Amino acid sequence: MGIGVGPDHTELEATARRWTGARDLTAAARAMLEAEHDAIPAFWPELAGLGWLGLAVSEDGGGEGFGLLEAAVVLEELGRVCAPGPILSTMVAAAVIDRWGRDRGLARDLVKGRATAGFAATSGLRLTQSGGRGRVAGEAGAVWGGEVADRFVLPVTVGDDASAAELGVAVGGIAWAVVDRPDVEMRPLQGLDRTSRVAEVRLDGIALAAGRWLVPDHPDLPVRLAEVLAGAMAVGVADWCVETAAEYARVRVQFGRPIGQFQAVKHRCADALCALEAARAAVWDAAAMFDDHQEAGWVIAQGAAAGLALDIGFRCAKDVIQVLGGIGYTWEHDAHLYLKRATALRSLLPPASEARARVASAVASGQQRSVAMELPPEAEPARRRTRTFVEDLRTHDKAEWRALIADAGYLAPHWPRPWGLDATSIEQLAIDAELREARVRRDHLQIAGWVLPTIIGHGTSEQQQRFVGPSLRGELSWCQMFSEPGAGSDLAALTTRAVRVAGGWSVTGEKVWTSMAQFADWAICLARTDPDAPRHDGIGCFLIDMATPGIEVRPLRELTGMAMFNEVSLREVFVPDEGLVGGPTDGWRCARTTLANERVSMASGSSFGPGVVALFALADRLGRIDDPVVLDHLGSLVVDAHVIAMLGVRATQRALAGGGPGPEASIRKLLGVEHDQRVQEAGLDLLGPAGVTGEGDGATWAGGFLGNRALSIAGGSSEIQRNVIAERLLGLPKDP
Repeated sequence: MGIGVGPDHTELEATARRWTGARDLTAAARAMLEAEHDAIPAFWPELAGLGWLGLAVSEDGGGEGFGLLEAAVVLEELGRVCAPGPILSTMVAAAVIDRWGRDRGLARDLVKGRATAGFAATSGLRLTQSGGRGRVAGEAGAVWGGEVADRFVLPVTVGDDASAAELGVAVGGIAWAVVDRPDVEMRPLQGLDRTSRVAEVRLDGIALAAGRWLVPDHPDLPVRLAEVLAGAMAVGVADWCVETAAEYARVRVQFGRPIGQFQAVKHRCADALCALEAARAAVWDAAAMFDDHQEAGWVIAQGAAAGLALDIGFRCAKDVIQVLGGIGYTWEHDAHLYLKRATALRSLLPPASEARARVASAVASGQQRSVAMELPPEAEPARRRTRTFVEDLRTHDKAEWRALIADAGYLAPHWPRPWGLDATSIEQLAIDAELREARVRRDHLQIAGWVLPTIIGHGTSEQQQRFVGPSLRGELSWCQMFSEPGAGSDLAALTTRAVRVAGGWSVTGEKVWTSMAQFADWAICLARTDPDAPRHDGIGCFLIDMATPGIEVRPLRELTGMAMFNEVSLREVFVPDEGLVGGPTDGWRCARTTLANERVSMASGSSFGPGVVALFALADRLGRIDDPVVLDHLGSLVVDAHVIAMLGVRATQRALAGGGPGPEASIRKLLGVEHDQRVQEAGLDLLGPAGVTGEGDGATWAGGFLGNRALSIAGGSSEIQRNVIAERLLGLPKDP
């Protein structure tokens, strides 16, 4: 799944993929490796005819009148095939001229394919007065697409008061010039990426007409635009690298088995996919809101894309060569094309550390990126029904609210009736929005939220009537007896046994890490019913009354000093037949149950959460908020939190568009818990010795640090999550 989420963007992506696939643009790129000089690719007129060069250019400028997001969708696909030529520089230059030029017509030749453009993010060009006119002199040392460019968009330092007054730019500030080929001296450079070459451009006191100057709202905006579009191409590069690494790992046999079975390779591929999806989400968000750069949170959105995408393209390009091994180091394999493209993209724009610093400074000044989402008109009926329900709810005593909410189906509206409302994705979001606005808080189901879907999906009508409603109303509490001392994440290795006896089953075994068992009324328990069956087939699922004789609960004191987890011993615990869920060997299927109508939710407020906010407040109190090293670290954490939130937004929008699930849920779980741990560690780093005193801020952050150690273990360790991501999302072979 690419950068685009909605149907229009996914269709554009599919069209671009078909077009690039039919023309073998990677082969065209390889053909340029040995060429003495750069050249316009043969497919250029066709590319222009499709309108893709002008996707982000207004109709007045000769373009298609869309935005950066549409351009990003196409650039991702062109990056996937390492398409050669001055595509990126021409698209960037055209978009920049269209947005901030006094003469939009200068973009028309570019988008129509009659001319190509070079673009530089930095230069040594300077504008000063000479002979009563402003003249530009100096050189730009690395101009994208410079050897074949007919037109150049270049940054120029304003060097005197007269020029500054004329352009409305401070002395020492940056203005942007549009210069034609006859006005420059160009020297081709060999360049690292010979499929998309650079050149040195020199100007010798050229006077430019007023219409040749671009004066954006902020002088850095052309570079910010280039970072987003280059980030889209880098995402495409990363996508090819991840796919190629996984494909090779699936089939390359070493030591008698596919290398994709080795956990080191599996985890490298999984981490690369997580990084790719993070970059994809960041570029998607930045491209979508780029033209609203006055909006609150724009700096965070754009900075996240600039701070991630180019570095991740570079990282994934290195990873694919590592996974490929010796074949990846050869000239014959295409991997080096992608490594060189990723390196060039990353090197020709400001370093990611600058983007992280911008993000951190924006947050320190109070800026936020809201993740609120406007609901479509078809959400209104659900909103009206929810408002009516809330009006009635307020006529009752608050002590009755949980039962009323549960019985009306609003506690878990995505569940089937009568336990929920069979709510669609849009209806779920509408209900959430109305209850949030009405300040009606729904109680958390805790462990029951995992147990009840199993009973609904596999239980008898008697089990459903007995357990689902009372649990929703808070009358019954639950624990989950899955993990064992010798079977944690590997549930199929459990040894707790259930033996047939008169009227039911006798269950004996040891369970561990059982949350809240000391308070639970009931447990859901997996036990082996057929020791001779294959691992996953001989397991039963049982509902056990915690007051049954033979159950001993021993709280496990955690490293925090608290005791939420427990060891549970079961000694010939009798479970009547009505406590078996499904058939005697349906336990594994029951344990893996998720309802067909998955929960869809959308958080509101900031995209980076209270932990990061508290970290900024701590840095401020300690007088470290202006420390460049601290700012870089804080900016990195904001970027990570932001993309995790954007992964959720993308998943929600895909659900609203009627699409199937994407990779975001598995990836968010892994990225989210490790991010939360890094936030707490950053707090301790800031505090230094004060972090271990057990007083004030030290007690708070040390407690959070210790408590968060469980996040990457509970519910499947991060290592197992990486295995799952690699196997289910990348198709790597499972361990024997």
